[in-house]
Amino acid sequence: MNQRTLVGGDESGGALVLAEVTVPANWEGQPLHHHECDEAIHVLAGELTFQLGEEVRTGGAGTFAFAPAGAIHALANRGGEPARFLRASTPAGVDEMTAVGPPIDAGAAAGTLPPPTARIEVRVRGADSDGRVAVMDNRVGAGVGGPPLHRHDFDEAFYVLAGELTFQLGDERAIRRAGELAFARRGAAHTFANFSGAEARQLIICTPAGFERYFQRMAAREAGVDPPPEALEPWPEVTRLGPPLEP
Repeated sequence: MNQRTLVGGDESGGALVLAEVTVPANWEGQPLHHHECDEAIHVLAGELTFQLGEEVRTGGAGTFAFAPAGAIHALANRGGEPARFLRASTPAGVDEMTAVGPPIDAGAAAGTLPPPTARIEVRVRGADSDGRVAVMDNRVGAGVGGPPLHRHDFDEAFYVLAGELTFQLGDERAIRRAGELAFARRGAAHTFANFSGAEARQLIICTPAGFERYFQRMAAREAGVDPPPEALEPWPEVTRLGPPLEP
């Protein structure tokens, strides 16, 4: 197993570790275990099998699984090709695992992890993680300008899954493409836009949680349905600092 750390605990004030992990084909994986951190898994390539409690599911690129702190779970690659995934752990530094059983049974029947279908999908809510983390899967249309330049009192990581996005981070403007990350520490001025000719997709990770309510309201509006009750609660304060990005 190879791991590349994208955001360390020292960068996030101990709130988050974000890493890309590659595992070999036919990887037996971890024993069934639990630990004191939340673990969010987004499959980037290949196929992974995830067990949460008694439930076993398999998913390919674009699928997602989440184990809150204390939940019994395991991960394996039962396929014939290497697999790669993004792993978010919250908080940082408490991921020592306690084994409680064997790895996932290679012959166990597995359901299917559903792929994303909407433009905006909230993958993890604050209610799922005791307020520690929220995760959103967000598609940004070609030529779409993003929010105005702003800051807030939570960390926000943007991992580009497909396409190309332009970010403003403080005084720096930077382009991020598939497999690249932009990280806005709490209090930092930032924004993004899609100036390319193709749709882009990003995973947005906020620590602590709360801002997912903004995305829940947007998703409900696009779907023509009422937002869930928790989305009507206030989200963290956002301070506007300037206009949206221009090409």
